[in-house]
Formats: sequence, structure tokens, C-alpha cells
Amino acid sequence: MSDWIHLDVEEILNGTDKAFLVRLEDGEEVWLPVSQIADPDDYEVGDTDCTISISAWLAKEKGLS
Repeated sequence: MSDWIHLDVEEILNGTDKAFLVRLEDGEEVWLPVSQIADPDDYEVGDTDCTISISAWLAKEKGLS
């Protein structure tokens, strides 16, 4: 099993030093901790139509996998 789950993100709506609020393609909005995102410096608020990789355990915990 992969350590990462890839999420199709419609838009990054908001962000702090610790988390991003993203809207997924199904319209669901979810906060993702920066510490659980692969290469978080590649993303910023306002990005659209991107794929964000998050840790598999977080995806499972949030019902995203």
C-alpha cells in the first residue's frame, strides 16, 4: 500500500502556516495539515485544478480514501 493518497483539488481556498482549506472536485471542503502534505511548498491559496498528495492515514481518517 502506498504511503500517499492523491487528491484532485478544485481549489485551495484558504491557508495558514499549519493547514490548507481545499475544495475537492466533489465540492467537499476539508482542512489538510501542511505536515501531512507531500511538498507543501508547491501549493498556495488560490491554486486551482491541482493534485495534492496526503498521507494515507490522514486520508483514511477523513474518509477520503
